[in-house]
Amino acid sequence: MKKRVLSFVCGLFVLVSAQAQNLAQGLRDIDFEKYEASRTVFTKLVKDDAANGDYWYYLGQTYVNLLNLDSAAICYNQGIKVAPANPSNYAGLGELELLAENKDKAKVHFEKALSFSKSRSGIIGDIRALTVVASSMVNNSSIKLLDEAEELIKMGYEQDKKNYDLLVAGGDVYLERNDGGNAATFYERAISVDPKNPKAYTRVSGIWIRVKNYEQAQIDLNRAFEKDPNYAPAWKNQAELYYAQRKFAQAKEAYATYLSNSEPSIPNQIRFARILYLSGAYDEALITIDEIQKKDKETLLLYRFRAFSISEIVETKADVELAKSGLGSLEFYFSKQEAKRITATDYEYLGKLQAKAGGKDSLAVLNLKKAMELNPYNVDNYTNLAKLYNKLKQFDSAVVAYESYMAKAKKVNAADYFLYGKALYYAKQYNKADSAFTKVNELKPDYPDAYLWRGNCNSAMDPDFESDFAKVHYDKYIQLLTADAEKFETTLKAKNKSGLINAYGYLGFYFLNKDKKVEAKEYYKKVIELDPNNVKAKTVLSEMK
Repeated sequence: MKKRVLSFVCGLFVLVSAQAQNLAQGLRDIDFEKYEASRTVFTKLVKDDAANGDYWYYLGQTYVNLLNLDSAAICYNQGIKVAPANPSNYAGLGELELLAENKDKAKVHFEKALSFSKSRSGIIGDIRALTVVASSMVNNSSIKLLDEAEELIKMGYEQDKKNYDLLVAGGDVYLERNDGGNAATFYERAISVDPKNPKAYTRVSGIWIRVKNYEQAQIDLNRAFEKDPNYAPAWKNQAELYYAQRKFAQAKEAYATYLSNSEPSIPNQIRFARILYLSGAYDEALITIDEIQKKDKETLLLYRFRAFSISEIVETKADVELAKSGLGSLEFYFSKQEAKRITATDYEYLGKLQAKAGGKDSLAVLNLKKAMELNPYNVDNYTNLAKLYNKLKQFDSAVVAYESYMAKAKKVNAADYFLYGKALYYAKQYNKADSAFTKVNELKPDYPDAYLWRGNCNSAMDPDFESDFAKVHYDKYIQLLTADAEKFETTLKAKNKSGLINAYGYLGFYFLNKDKKVEAKEYYKKVIELDPNNVKAKTVLSEMK
């Protein structure tokens, strides 16, 4: 009997030991972004111990990273079924809802994940739950719950200042907030807890890449390589760093090393293209996607990211044919994707590309409105809509869109007031437009164009020259532009030609109306200098001879 018991205990020990080794290997595979390998490990683990909720969560995570969201949902739901008090799988479902841009549904799952260790005072005592939920709130999706994630990190840090995973997650949250100082602090705290782990060093390098401090980024990547020269995420950041420096040959070489240390799967290649897109390297993202599509024409996400990258490129570089190409990719994505998977972001980019492709402005308005209906939290779409209304010369609608944006945006800057003022001007709401441009100059006193448009507004309100308001603002516009005489002659005069013609022309007419012909003549000469064929200036000067 004792031998049987001993045999059973030994067998159990071997099983548990094997599971522990497999768990460690699976987690390492996830860290190295070997998602196909980690899927194999966790598939075996859930087969051996189907009641372990963590195994189901990690299997779901591999499917998320393999871009198989349906399988991920199955895993998370199964994990909840077998381990209903395990918070991880609720966090996984929340992450899936954010990926689908369902913010409110995501919050329900996150609250459930945190409820199991929540005290009456509202403190969540489970550090792992705080870490997993905070990470899920900022991972992968275009919609992120940054305020909520930061609060969870703070709560966790107050209870445990030495938890490596919490500290890295805290760095990730602050990095997403574009708070590089706090992000670096949390990553460095993680390094002090586990100085041999390359993860936090790699994350720190990402901060420097974002702020274009490439020398410091390389220093921190070297720190990561010292700990593990094969650490795949570090090689991914190295490739991103080279792309940012326009060192394309070295970037491709680093990317190849990344793939050899992770795995050369299509999802990993797509993920890297997405990283390039998110980092603003849109041209490089497009090149990478087009290269992948030579081998894979089936993956729908490639068409989506291709369209998104093109949309961002044509925002700053007018290229109607490229916009049409991006629109074709997104229309193909819409035609093949399940309706339930079409997100607000998809409709937003569809509208943007339609606006750039030409002849589809009315459709663009409809799709931007659809995006706003699906995701009312993205207030930037009001400005996208306003730009379209301006293009369609529906200025009253543009004004309404800007006012909606300004009422809901967390911060309204000088550029927002300037665009709002122009819409008001063209809607012939001159007094409100003047107030908007006044606000611009309160925020940026040295911005010449706001004075130009204040001159335009006051000119429109005072056609009979009863006041000097327009003259004062045109004078200020000219004064700011001509303050640096050399710079004015070399660049500013040509760059601001139409504005100067407008200001000089008004001032010429102003002095002519006051019967001050000498002054009027000087300003009309300035108009002729910029525009030799200006009919009005030539006529006035001819009559003054």
